[in-house]
Amino acid sequence: MIVETEEKNGKRSHCSREGKIQSDCVIWFHNSFPAYRGLLFHVPNENDRSDSNPIQGAMRRSLGVVAGVSDLILLVPRKGHGALLIEMKDEKGKQRPAQQDWQKSVESQGYVYRICRSLDQFKEIINEYLCLE
Repeated sequence: MIVETEEKNGKRSHCSREGKIQSDCVIWFHNSFPAYRGLLFHVPNENDRSDSNPIQGAMRRSLGVVAGVSDLILLVPRKGHGALLIEMKDEKGKQRPAQQDWQKSVESQGYVYRICRSLDQFKEIINEYLCLE
């Protein structure tokens, strides 16, 4: 059973519904595309919120943390695109403004950005991007 574990400050737990969907997607990809193992990865950006400790936030930014970065990145070029960027959301999840801004920024650079809400949708996104359908 998956328990919603949304903290008071809005940070997502990997035990959340979103985290479970993401885990299922990564496992499916790992087993379905062994040649691309290691090229689909999670960007641990969950702690990029501005309401956190300002010193810790400055330290994270100095290390390259960028607000709004997608949850998963697939570094496999296709159809003139350098990568596929996937933001995981559950059925009720909405993008934060920083995520919307980052989406616009990367799409303007020619990357493919998708929002994914289920394992089935993830399979469709991956198959479409990798030109398997």
